[in-house]
Amino acid sequence: MKKKLFFGVGIAAMMLASCGEGTEEASEETDGTTDEVVEEVVEPVSYEIDTTASIINWYTTEGEEKGHWGTVKVLSGSYTTEGDVITAASLSANMNTITSDDEMGGEKLAGHLMAPDFFDVNQFASADFTFNRHEEGTVYGTLASAGLEFPVEAATTVTEGAVEIAEFKVDMSALPFFVAEKEKEADESKHHDPMIGFSASIVGK
Repeated sequence: MKKKLFFGVGIAAMMLASCGEGTEEASEETDGTTDEVVEEVVEPVSYEIDTTASIINWYTTEGEEKGHWGTVKVLSGSYTTEGDVITAASLSANMNTITSDDEMGGEKLAGHLMAPDFFDVNQFASADFTFNRHEEGTVYGTLASAGLEFPVEAATTVTEGAVEIAEFKVDMSALPFFVAEKEKEADESKHHDPMIGFSASIVGK
């Protein structure tokens, strides 16, 4: 009788121990907390460029100072943003709208820029920007003008859909004017600076 009693108590103790371990393991599993990572989804937004509210500025330099400056109107374009990053863009400038704000000879200078040896607007009425990427605050792309292509690298800020392009320079030494000047004048100090500066304020709608 005692053997049966001891045997029964032993089985019961083993069962309780087994159940206790299972409960503890389950408790350990259910007590663990899981941190859910919620990624913010930024939806792309596309804009048509408001050509009446947008403007492109140009300038040339003489030494460390701006020598000449003026504007060009936007002909057409569009862009897509995801937050403060541009993911796609295109822009065309109307080269027949080049103006010069110089106090002296502004109209004459604008005519010179539109002439065949410079931007040749009769043959190339628009200058077209092709977007490559917007990376770490800088837009990279290509400007096609006067039958030539020029690389573009410009600091750019997007705020509520509007785009501000800070001053940047494009090496336009391949234009006929600069090529001819280099061939005719050996003294480089008398050459015009082929680095043409630009900036722009672009408004979307």
